[in-house]
Amino acid sequence: MQLKFFSFLTYLFVAFVSVAAMTNGKEDEVGWVVSFKDNTPQSIIDFTVKGLKKVGAEVTHEFSLIKGFVIKATQAAIDEFETIEGYAEIQADWKPTIEKDGPVNAFGGN
Repeated sequence: MQLKFFSFLTYLFVAFVSVAAMTNGKEDEVGWVVSFKDNTPQSIIDFTVKGLKKVGAEVTHEFSLIKGFVIKATQAAIDEFETIEGYAEIQADWKPTIEKDGPVNAFGGN
């Protein structure tokens, strides 16, 4: 009986340590939609893609009807991207939008 109890405690300890190791200070990556005005030059979009990849983001989808794409990144990566050299000028002139991806509801629906 004691052996089964000890085995059970050992199993719980290993499970706890495994979960703790997987989430050890790592922030979850989430989807982000990056979009631009229709008249945004391709060079601005390329700068944005390059900068986001530099901070660890991954482009997962590119739109064909609008100028924009979807990335997978942490909030920390987005924050870091917004501090890179040249971003302030792009933001002032072209105003790209970076927002978390998620469901969209019309007319305040749930």
